[in-house]
Amino acid sequence: MTFLERVDVAVIGRGLIGSGAGRHLAESGRSVALIGPGEPSDWKVSDGPFSSHHDQGRITRIAGRNAMWTEVAAHACARYADIEARSGIGFHTPRGVLVVYPDAADWVARAEHWGSDARLVDPDWVRSETGVAIENGLDIAFEGAPAGHINPRRLVAAQTRLTELAGGTVIDDAVRAVERRNGGFELSGVFGSIMADRILVSTGGFGSELFDWKLNVERRARTIVMARLADDGRIPSLILDQPPDDRIQEVYWVPPVEYPDGSVRIKIGGNMKDTILLEPDELVDWFHGDGDPAEIECLGNNLRALLPDAPLGDVTTQPCVITGTSTGMPYIGMVDDGIGVAIAGNGSAAKSSDELGRLGASLFGEAGWDSGLDPSLFTPQFA
Repeated sequence: MTFLERVDVAVIGRGLIGSGAGRHLAESGRSVALIGPGEPSDWKVSDGPFSSHHDQGRITRIAGRNAMWTEVAAHACARYADIEARSGIGFHTPRGVLVVYPDAADWVARAEHWGSDARLVDPDWVRSETGVAIENGLDIAFEGAPAGHINPRRLVAAQTRLTELAGGTVIDDAVRAVERRNGGFELSGVFGSIMADRILVSTGGFGSELFDWKLNVERRARTIVMARLADDGRIPSLILDQPPDDRIQEVYWVPPVEYPDGSVRIKIGGNMKDTILLEPDELVDWFHGDGDPAEIECLGNNLRALLPDAPLGDVTTQPCVITGTSTGMPYIGMVDDGIGVAIAGNGSAAKSSDELGRLGASLFGEAGWDSGLDPSLFTPQFA
């Protein structure tokens, strides 16, 4: 199929940030094409691109590591209900989150500034109320609703539906080539081709082969472990520094949720101290595997130590990739004539993806950058 129309903006990448950008562009009156493939039917044989949004649970919260992450999360969380209502697709579960960090009190202060129900708690309260055993001596914060978790598959579906309802064109396929032509860009793939005046690139770890410029990003290999565990309604989301098995710097989990195979599992992941960095040509092989054996062992040890009374069942594992930046912030800005990026969530963008997508969309608006945040925080850095 060949698409003959020419749009104002083509968004390359239909993940969390890209789909949010597509919605905001379409609802602002821009003609937009949102382009990106759905989930591979068989990860083991697909050539990708793969995406971290092909998952059932990601933590959401307002409390962040710094003021920027807190603000973008607050704005995104405030729009969840509207996105759910207008799309008819639910994706948000306000289950609460535990944050265990030396500076947890600062996380609370930042969250309270945006109206969040956040407070410091003690290990005894955590154990009695949630069943989680925290014994590392660090401060513990608990943030109530809207903190909890989102289903990223369903959030992307909701953003995609709203993009279409606003008149946007959605192409469920990957862009394989981009060429400048007739004062704009021709984007082509198996779907055919489409013309765009300008482009927003939101491709995650993939897509570097489409352009001559290269951003300074790291593709950090990660492994997630999912253990079967019935949901008793008590376990919140968790982010914990200095876990029991200290080969890993930090762990997080999403409470038990139902996966496509019908099983209910708790998902745990983290940041290994010995990070595996991948080159673009290594991504597909990584996604064809089951993850890093050392990381799988470490995550399993931490899950059992933190939930000593939980009847954990069989375990499945899955590889994923985090796109990280030298600044620790997402890259949102123009990188070439007619080309902007909204990319690299550093493992923290899912909850804030609607606001990050909105900021990416604002690059193409008449008013320009639309945020009280300093745009230099997001300046793309080139390799």
